[in-house]
Amino acid sequence: MVLPGLPVNADTWAPVVAAVGHARAVDLPGLGMSTGRRDDWRAWLTSLVTEAGARHLVGHSIGAAAAVEAATAHPCAVDQLTLVSPFFLQMHPPRTARWTPMTRWHLSRTTPTALAERLTGTTDHATALQSAVADLRRGTVAATTARLLAATANSQWRADLRAKLQRYPGRVHIVTGSHDPLTVEGQSLLDTLPHATVTVIAGAGHQPQLTHPEDVAQAIGEQTTFPGPQGGPGVRTVRERPR
Repeated sequence: MVLPGLPVNADTWAPVVAAVGHARAVDLPGLGMSTGRRDDWRAWLTSLVTEAGARHLVGHSIGAAAAVEAATAHPCAVDQLTLVSPFFLQMHPPRTARWTPMTRWHLSRTTPTALAERLTGTTDHATALQSAVADLRRGTVAATTARLLAATANSQWRADLRAKLQRYPGRVHIVTGSHDPLTVEGQSLLDTLPHATVTVIAGAGHQPQLTHPEDVAQAIGEQTTFPGPQGGPGVRTVRERPR
């Protein structure tokens, strides 16, 4: 089960989901086409892992945070976490790159072209972002997205997520772009996990599902193929994927 990040939606994961097979991407409550609010996340995630049977959670950015919270709340129900661009293991974005105080206003009025350039540095992926832009103009989605984007800079939340990840006993696979690396602190934390692996996609940034979908799908597929743990205590495997 894929939990998308921000400010995009589940549709941006369609190529990855199709390539992986036997997977689905679902928007978190209050985001994308999903109804509900941020307050609904706990109950919704509990239902996802205990009733829907989602034993492998793939979380991107804010979705990675949701995946960690679900897995640590129900460790026996989740066998594996794949965290793509997990913001809490990465650097705070430079102040000049952060969303402005008028984020809600900008998000509700952005265009696919403008959003693509903001997220990937090119307009090549504008078509893939059309439905995400439509979602941002619906109801309170832009406002919820803006609040969550601001929350990713909260040092306490970042620390809480790192502490929860450290307690998770299952397999952990991190996927990052070479232009969006882990911090030294994040790397050190992963070195302490008994079953952690890292895949670095060369040339990718924070939205690899848009820019490098084949590489993301292959990384997920490779680490889902083998039922046994990869690596050993304190071992971190890094594989660089060239383009």
